[in-house]
Amino acid sequence: MCPVCNGIRLLYAACPHCAGPAEDCGPAADYAGPYSPYSPVQTDDLSGGLEQACYHMVYCPACSSSCGVSVRIEL
Repeated sequence: MCPVCNGIRLLYAACPHCAGPAEDCGPAADYAGPYSPYSPVQTDDLSGGLEQACYHMVYCPACSSSCGVSVRIEL
């Protein structure tokens, strides 16, 4: 269960280009296609072991750039 998607906590991310605060735009799966939110959660190699992560898109209003960040899924 992604704590950001479920409203348990907010996503705080810094823009990799200007270090300004970036706004959460939701899970990256929402941008891939109509059935993407129902696909299995992607995994990422976090801290040396394979753990589940939810990828979110973030947008920086200061420099108009966007990127993806991974949020560790808490079981």
